[in-house]
Amino acid sequence: MPINIALTAFDVCMLFAVIGLLACWLAVLPREEGGALEISLLRLLGIAVALLTLSSAGILLSRILELDGGSWAQIPSALPLALKVTHYGHVWVWRIPALLLLWLAWGWCLRHRHHSWAAWFMVIGAAGIALTRSETGHPADHGDFTFAVWVDWVHLMSAAIWVGSLFGMSLAIFPKLLRAGDTAGERSAVIFQRLSTLSGAALAVILATGIYTAIGELGSFRALWTSGYGITLDVKLGIVILMIAFGAHNRYVKLPQLLSAAGKPAPRSLFGKLFGGFIGAKPAASGIAASVRSCARAVLAESLLGLAVIGAASVLLHGMPPAEMPKNMPGMSMPTQMSQIASPAGQTARTRTGPSRGQSDKLMIARHCAGQRRPR
Repeated sequence: MPINIALTAFDVCMLFAVIGLLACWLAVLPREEGGALEISLLRLLGIAVALLTLSSAGILLSRILELDGGSWAQIPSALPLALKVTHYGHVWVWRIPALLLLWLAWGWCLRHRHHSWAAWFMVIGAAGIALTRSETGHPADHGDFTFAVWVDWVHLMSAAIWVGSLFGMSLAIFPKLLRAGDTAGERSAVIFQRLSTLSGAALAVILATGIYTAIGELGSFRALWTSGYGITLDVKLGIVILMIAFGAHNRYVKLPQLLSAAGKPAPRSLFGKLFGGFIGAKPAASGIAASVRSCARAVLAESLLGLAVIGAASVLLHGMPPAEMPKNMPGMSMPTQMSQIASPAGQTARTRTGPSRGQSDKLMIARHCAGQRRPR
């Protein structure tokens, strides 16, 4: 259902925002900075935690509706059952202490901003919530805490650092730097350079873990263009490639211009020459403020592409990977194959040890509802 995909996208977006804002605070904002920039980050972080709390409740209700066939009337009875007997419920419950840790650490950071160590407790809480996503996604069909789950978790955390830090820069840091004008030139250059380094490291991990996960879920290279899942993945990859192009332009064109405008040495590289020979070039006569404004626009464009990636990823989370689809067998119709997936005795592709986690949860909820309707 579109509403389920929308709620998933909202939850992932808020998780990315929390992790990205923490990355901006701990890895992008220099320690000697603070003041208005730090306060802006903390306030936005509090809003993101509040929205993540709401999205956590929303995805739980959404999953119950999926398991129960979309019946709102059954939610009061299905909610405690889902938390008690389904795999999704067992994993989701861990969001409660993780969210509590986020709130407590954020409150401490707000009152004692110089105690940045408390931010690492927020990192632990956000990482725990990210793990609940990986433990309820497609990789978890292989079992709890398998290598595939951990790879997916690392992929999710890296993507959150990359995309979420762009959110933080666009919403919290760049607005303050732009209002400061030419006086923030050197600070802007240092911050933008640290953001570029962080994004490059995160992207390397994203590509490695993404390739591994895609191979496991597609099952074959041909599935990239012969399945709906593969086509959606193609769209996501296209947007990611566009984001990489934006990021490369920022690193090898925008950053050297900003460094030069701030009177700092601009690095030279072969990649910079390939992007037009702008490395070390003099900035436009309009000055530092114009360079900062140009960088802010580029990061904003990259952030919007990040939202599109989250949307595509949310569609994939609700789709069935080709590797989980039943194989065509002689003399067996597709309905028969699908019935095997919904049966614990099903023996197809990745369901050799029974149905997937989501299908098992559906069976438990259905049996409970059928038992309630059974005449006594």
